[in-house]
Amino acid sequence: MRLYEEIFKNADGAALARCVVVPDGGGYFEGVKAVEDFSPTRIVICFRKDRVIVEGEDLTIKKYCDGDLHVTGEILSLQVDRPTSKGEGI
Repeated sequence: MRLYEEIFKNADGAALARCVVVPDGGGYFEGVKAVEDFSPTRIVICFRKDRVIVEGEDLTIKKYCDGDLHVTGEILSLQVDRPTSKGEGI
């Protein structure tokens, strides 16, 4: 836990609380505000200020409750989409 505290000590609350990706095994995300888009190859996850675009194969939302999201399938990439100064994403 100290490592997480050290990593996020300067975050302004916009940072993802935790993201764990297991190679060939999906991932777990905390602090999720909404799931904007979902398909077996792409999931767009919204957080307080940013969005994360997850791309992979056979993606499934296993569980989504109280800001926690469990994704199964093979995650191949994660991309952080930060809003521009006009409030729009990439």
